Amino acid sequence: MKEIFILRHAKSSWNNINLSDFERPLAKRGINDANTMCDYLSKNSFSVDKVLCSNATRTKETLDIISDGIEFEISDARYTDDLYFKGLDKILGYLRKIDEETKSILIIGHNPTLHFLIETLTKEHIHKFATCNMAIINFNNNWKNLSEGECKLELIIKPKEIKL
Repeated sequence: MKEIFILRHAKSSWNNINLSDFERPLAKRGINDANTMCDYLSKNSFSVDKVLCSNATRTKETLDIISDGIEFEISDARYTDDLYFKGLDKILGYLRKIDEETKSILIIGHNPTLHFLIETLTKEHIHKFATCNMAIINFNNNWKNLSEGECKLELIIKPKEIKL
């Protein structure tokens, strides 16, 4: 079984109007939510084989915080601009090129793309995919044969619902 963990970046700050959208850092609430998610992931022994993360400041900061919870070396993450509002085709193309030894991947990016990715892979409607929410999706196939609607949405984890 293959697993795809899809994490939307934590809440970002709008305090500095001189920063571009790409450069916005995490807000205090975002840092708190990411720490809550990290604790949850650690207590539930989450691990991933690969990480694909947007190059935007808020996504990299989210990964910096949660990486201890998934026991993943940040230096092994792949950072790309393709997750910064480039569309589903880029992400699906990347997923279909993953080697078969890889059993799990964490994708950290932005809405609306991640929301659409979850719905496309699972053919399930989700009402809202808020900041620092993580979807867990699994499927029984080769990465190269990953197709729309064949995956199962197992769970969406929301920091505000986590009780530690």
